[in-house]
Amino acid sequence: MTDDNETPAVRRNDRRTTRGTAEEEASRGGTAAFTRRNVIRSTAGAVGVAGLTASAGGNGSATCEVMATCNAADGSVSLVDASTHEHIETVSVYPDEDEEDALEDALVDQVEPEIMNAWARENYIEHVNVSPDGRTLYASRGHVGDVVAVDVETGEKRWETELPGIRADHQKLGPDGRYVYTSDIAVDQIHKIDAETGEIVASGDVHQHPHGIHYHHLPAFDREVLVNGSLGNMVLPDHETGDPFPHRLTFLDPESMETLRTAEFEEGVRPIAITHDGRKAYVQISYFHGFHEYDIDADEITRTVELPQTEHVPEDEGDYPLQSAHHGIDISGDGEYVCVAGTTSWYVAIVRRSDFELVDTIEVGEHPYWVRTAPDGEHAFVPVRGEDEVAVINYEAAKEVGRASVGSQPHVTEYGAIPRDVL
Repeated sequence: MTDDNETPAVRRNDRRTTRGTAEEEASRGGTAAFTRRNVIRSTAGAVGVAGLTASAGGNGSATCEVMATCNAADGSVSLVDASTHEHIETVSVYPDEDEEDALEDALVDQVEPEIMNAWARENYIEHVNVSPDGRTLYASRGHVGDVVAVDVETGEKRWETELPGIRADHQKLGPDGRYVYTSDIAVDQIHKIDAETGEIVASGDVHQHPHGIHYHHLPAFDREVLVNGSLGNMVLPDHETGDPFPHRLTFLDPESMETLRTAEFEEGVRPIAITHDGRKAYVQISYFHGFHEYDIDADEITRTVELPQTEHVPEDEGDYPLQSAHHGIDISGDGEYVCVAGTTSWYVAIVRRSDFELVDTIEVGEHPYWVRTAPDGEHAFVPVRGEDEVAVINYEAAKEVGRASVGSQPHVTEYGAIPRDVL
């Protein structure tokens, strides 16, 4: 990894604030009452779904490196070959939609997301992770508000875990594959879920509206840490509400789920990328066309880059998709470049880390929405929601080198190695 250029910081501090504990508790208390699923559950007479056993260990067969892409509008996961950039197959995360638990499925798994989709957007799956042995997909099912484990080979559901809130958001699978950490966005918690049984074994409080999750060894804490970004207000643009909610990074102990530290930002924290050495985080902010460099050791913003806007950017921030000017960021394997999904500008940008200079922008189509670096470290996979495709960007060349057709409204892509005998 290259050394960081310690140029003077360029900050957007006009709205950066620090809020006290009393305000946090008041905002949290005001959220829980109307976000619980009690009304639907009492009407449906829904019961908990028994956890099934998780996937057995791998059998030593050759694996295929894939990028697993969530398709928010059809509740499926598209598997794309990380090397050839070709679509391999699609796995549904609703294998039992019309078969088991008819009352639960009809009134919760189907009706609830339809209500939420009408209010917000179609979201039948928010995030997916692949088990270390490559045989199980763990999917947070968006507006259904649950997490499921699905067998890649058979398509069968292994377990289903309902969350207390109405929306399951981003998640992270721990490096040893034992636990899935899922943001329960409406009740301000991250749940630690046993990957074998689906049991919620612990929860951590995160204010306000927990979103993306990272699991990383951070020298500042001398341990493995969960890092979560909070969105704050999700209804109206901040400038219209004076958004009183916290926007922050929260650092948690993945064992106890206790908060270790928080860092405040001026607007909702969107995707972040953490350097391989765990010392810097690149943080996207709701309505900002660019990103901050946050020094984790020093607990401060050290640099900021502002990126160009195109004719595609809506005049009214209220028309930004999901309140995001940009939504997607990652770092090349050699640490030289940052890749940014310029969601409202319909481009992908490559920024050089050493001097924060924009290398180039690549037009990819309507609403690029995520970035994940491929296992070779040289390419970034970027779902393009409006095109139902995933664009493949070469970091060094700063150009698109491949594209794969996937499902409807591709949302998030994550890496996994899946046995070839399973595909």
